[in-house]
Amino acid sequence: MELNESNKLKQVREELIEHAKKHLLYKNVLETKGHIVFGRGEDNAKILFIGEAPGFTENELGKPFVGRSGKLLEEWVKEIGLKNNEYAIMNVVPIIPLAEGKIRPPTEEEINYFLPYTMKMVKAINPEVIVLLGKSAARAFGKESMRTGETTEYEGKKMFFIYHPAYYLRNGRKGLEDLKNLKKILIEKENVQKQSKLGAFS
Repeated sequence: MELNESNKLKQVREELIEHAKKHLLYKNVLETKGHIVFGRGEDNAKILFIGEAPGFTENELGKPFVGRSGKLLEEWVKEIGLKNNEYAIMNVVPIIPLAEGKIRPPTEEEINYFLPYTMKMVKAINPEVIVLLGKSAARAFGKESMRTGETTEYEGKKMFFIYHPAYYLRNGRKGLEDLKNLKKILIEKENVQKQSKLGAFS
């Protein structure tokens, strides 16, 4: 079920919105007539993409990764062979961070302020693989030292790091070559699941 309509995420969604309204960043939502951006995708996704914060398009529409970065992310999704019901997308900060009217990276304080709700969402969705999109997302999990294409374990889940799609857009690249290890993880998991099914019938 879609994250914004999910019953199992209803409480954390309502708590996050109330929490967000108490932060100084919320003035950006009011001044731009924008939205607190929760997430999108399946509430039982096997892969969870985690970015940093909404941009102007996301703030306007109330969904994460629906602008230029979102279009590139959708290309990544196709490249690694995911179906629409297999992934979800969220940010570690649900409010657009602005400085003099321009997008800026979220601060450590802002990431930490929303961290309990980031973790509640991860726990509720319970993905098999977490994909960190950029250093702000990595910072939330204490994984700033991860390099592009690197994988690690996190509480029994696979964790993969890649630069934020915006980084690739700024540098005129698509980043498809940096998805190789993520493809390997998904193929390995698929093979394990096939073997388990075969074992059940043998």
